[in-house]
Amino acid sequence: MAKPAAAPQTQAAPSQAGADLLVKDKPVMKPVDISISGTPHRIICPSDEVKNLEATADHINQKLRDIRKNIRGKTPTNEELLVLLCLDLHDQVQQLKHEVKSHEDSSSQALALIDKITKDARSVLK
Repeated sequence: MAKPAAAPQTQAAPSQAGADLLVKDKPVMKPVDISISGTPHRIICPSDEVKNLEATADHINQKLRDIRKNIRGKTPTNEELLVLLCLDLHDQVQQLKHEVKSHEDSSSQALALIDKITKDARSVLK
């Protein structure tokens, strides 16, 4: 994914002849300006991930707007909103991990059942 702007931006390495060549197998990095909750950020990311980074920033900003709308009687600070968003996203990640584990368990059970049926069928056919 993306890196903070402090990351090196050069993609060229000097050759023995002194000419600059693109580093093979290393993506071309590009600075991208995004805004999260009104705060601008310059992120260095692979050029083929720029649209994904921008879509992610849009998604985060929409989630922040949704959280802000659901809070009544108080105007939360950006820091409070970001903490709530982090907690929400962490919860989503944990739920997805649980779902993946559940699917893996179901797959294992199905494969074990298929193996048992295959063995039983072979023993009957002998």
